Amino acid sequence: MLLTCSPLPCRGDDEQRDDEQATVVTVDDSGWEGFRNRLQPDHPLPVKQDFGYSATNRAGGQPGEIGGRAQRSLTPSRYGKRLAKSLTFDDRLEASGRLAVNHCEGGSGVLIGWYHTSSRGWRTPNSLGFRIDGNANSYWLFFEYGTSHGRTHGAGAFEGERYQTTPSAPFPADGTVHDWSLTFDPAGGEGFGEMTFRIDDQEYRIAMREEDRADNAVLDHFGIWNQETTGGEVEFWLDDLTVNGESLAFDTDPKWEGSGNRAEFVERVVRPFHDFGRAPADVDLPGAVGGIIFRDESPAYYAAPVGPFSLDTPLRASGTISLRGAGADSAVYIGWFDSETKRHNDVPENEKRQRNYLAALVEGPSRVGHYFRAGYATADGSGRNDREGPILPADGSLHHWSIEYDPAGGDGLGTITTTLDDASQTMTLGEGDRKRAATLDRFGLFNGQAGGWHVDVYVDELEFTSQAAAQ
Repeated sequence: MLLTCSPLPCRGDDEQRDDEQATVVTVDDSGWEGFRNRLQPDHPLPVKQDFGYSATNRAGGQPGEIGGRAQRSLTPSRYGKRLAKSLTFDDRLEASGRLAVNHCEGGSGVLIGWYHTSSRGWRTPNSLGFRIDGNANSYWLFFEYGTSHGRTHGAGAFEGERYQTTPSAPFPADGTVHDWSLTFDPAGGEGFGEMTFRIDDQEYRIAMREEDRADNAVLDHFGIWNQETTGGEVEFWLDDLTVNGESLAFDTDPKWEGSGNRAEFVERVVRPFHDFGRAPADVDLPGAVGGIIFRDESPAYYAAPVGPFSLDTPLRASGTISLRGAGADSAVYIGWFDSETKRHNDVPENEKRQRNYLAALVEGPSRVGHYFRAGYATADGSGRNDREGPILPADGSLHHWSIEYDPAGGDGLGTITTTLDDASQTMTLGEGDRKRAATLDRFGLFNGQAGGWHVDVYVDELEFTSQAAAQ
């Protein structure tokens, strides 16, 4: 790992207590310090996956069905029928059957539909299906798709856009049997494709976006996969399926392919317990920093002392980045910030912007994944984050990045230029923001402070402006 950091004293290690009153910062032997970056739950979350073929008949009809107990987990679990040939969004997809949900906890979920052997993540690339979303003994149904590069779109089987405000009632998880069908018409939606989901006598549709159809997808299985984030369990059953014209009654064991669908273990990632800092030995990025970082209302960081700087100082940083995994509604900042401000920030970002930072923000809407884009804020919270940027895929691939701040750019307003591989863009600071008070005394990784999920990210080969570089 290549570092430029300020010559300040250091001590200790980067173990942290989850203590809201703690202001003590410990420092590891590299000179970087951690604040709430290594947190452990009091009770590790047990995970039990137990779904596949069963000789029962909870979904009605004759004995024999598929389903069981599925739990949200970052560890993938699958049970599916390998297709005779791979399909894409250029093919018509049709499936129907019966569904019963007998029990579900809040924050539970499982998906049914088409997917690919390599599909990973909460918003699943290379997939098209519907999702059971548990809400404590009731559930909602969503239907969605994911393209080859993780562009996603979906809708709910209820009135309006959000289940939190819909007048529709949720489905009770009482074992009631429902008829369902899911169709994708590649010629629908003005020629870009259209999904149609029917549950009992209600029908819902969404059109595929033009750019999503262009990205396409490859699908080689039909079946069941868990929602890859932490959470609770759901018990569900499916029977009398018809998939692309093939009838599947499950009178006998269909011998579908299973992976992780009969397993028990302890979940290694639990919201909102961060686990980031110096890369552990089992991560194949020796010397890198990073790990599991949640978007959470409370502050956390891992950073090197620098500066202090103001917005009158030219700043530059570069390195490599690997986004190994990510949930929807997740984010991380990479750049300069003020440690005192960060440690005492107890206001969620959806209510008030973080203060005293200049950084690259890895975040984005679930329809695209994660943008790599600029952001900044002054001491009074003036500032903004760029709206878009190049997309950083959550596939573990290695990318080169840089961020450069020029206080003289933009006719003296100041500019921030972010680059990911060969894609660069420049954002100009708002009128008067450069002259407002701002303090930056750390460089590193810090979390987004709004409720959400995690990124699994590492940065390496770092070079950044420090106190020594500014003298």
